Amino acid sequence: MASCRIVKASVEQSVTNLNNYAKQYEEAGNTFATAFKNAIADMEGAAKDALLEFFETKIEGFVTKDLPSAVTGLASLLSTNLQQFDDVDGKLAESIKGDG
Repeated sequence: MASCRIVKASVEQSVTNLNNYAKQYEEAGNTFATAFKNAIADMEGAAKDALLEFFETKIEGFVTKDLPSAVTGLASLLSTNLQQFDDVDGKLAESIKGDG
């Protein structure tokens, strides 16, 4: 049987860090999107239109929404798992004491 050891404070800090990283990724993604659009603003023609369409349909949503959302989702998963470990630990303690 594999052993499992959870250090609550470390996991809680990881959740906080991941949520902070998600915000930073979102800010960086928005900055990147704005900078990219500014960089091609003076371009003209079909190539610019195609480039902008590609960026807006394939890249922009990923860097501004999808990546930050994935990191936030991981933080949520860790938080939920930590709560489940807390619940199981409490139930085991109750069982040992004869309360459950």
